[in-house]
Amino acid sequence: MYLARAGIALPASFPDPMRGRPLAYVLLLIAILIWGFAYVVTKSGLDAVPPMMFALLRYAVASLLLVPLALARGGLKRLPHPIPWRTLFLMAITGVALYYVLFNLALAYTSASRTALIQSAFPAIVAVMAVFWLRERVTRQRFTGIGLAIVGVVLIVAAQDDASARNPLLGNALAFASVLSWGTYTILAKRISDADPIAVTAVISLIGTVMLVPAALIENADVALSSIPRDGWLAIVYLGGLASAASYLLYSRALRDIDASLVGAFINLSPVIGVVSGVLILGEALTTSAIVGGVMVLAGVWLSSRTGRDRS
Repeated sequence: MYLARAGIALPASFPDPMRGRPLAYVLLLIAILIWGFAYVVTKSGLDAVPPMMFALLRYAVASLLLVPLALARGGLKRLPHPIPWRTLFLMAITGVALYYVLFNLALAYTSASRTALIQSAFPAIVAVMAVFWLRERVTRQRFTGIGLAIVGVVLIVAAQDDASARNPLLGNALAFASVLSWGTYTILAKRISDADPIAVTAVISLIGTVMLVPAALIENADVALSSIPRDGWLAIVYLGGLASAASYLLYSRALRDIDASLVGAFINLSPVIGVVSGVLILGEALTTSAIVGGVMVLAGVWLSSRTGRDRS
């Protein structure tokens, strides 16, 4: 979800404001559904493929799709010059290698629904990081929303009442660490927000894929590609081809005809879909603490994002 979460600026208005809007909403909905179901697909895929290898194969597929597309559009010529390699490497670490190591390990130890609930706090966590890193101003209402979301996350992370999880406390902590990693990625993405999003995504995907090779070697799972079952490959193709490649293109196309603020509101539906799909598809149970924490997170995100439109 690089483009969605990085806040990459794209044209917000056209001569005919209604032109292409029905198609844009359809494309945006498809992207959100793809991202929302990624939690249960990853959780299921980890039953067949070890976490590090799963992340590596996911981004190998994504790179195979994104790199040729970026090359067809001009390749590195679409990036700022001199090319900000240091920023791109840091983005590849925080947004691909480290993030998916933490994300996959989190889902190996806790439930998909808990992970989705924790990651729903992403906008609030990024707001906190922006205050300290970018010196952004915070209104009282936004501060309240951020605080509410953080308390909700703490409540979810600290809860150990999920009997279906291997180690809920460890998994929840890893999920929260993945949010911090992605937040760092988002702040870094601000540095090159004017660059071509396809070129940026392709470059960091390729670099991130290479970075995941040592992680897979350290994991030493000794799993041959030929031994991965069909369900495992379907999960890899879904996540690499759809969640990490096609959905970015759908999202960037939708942004051409829909205001960015409205798109941001829709993006918040993704973790909700993750929670619902975890309960309905995987049969995961939502405990009282998870529900209360989730409501606090969503309410906090709503408050903090709502103040983003205030003059203050």
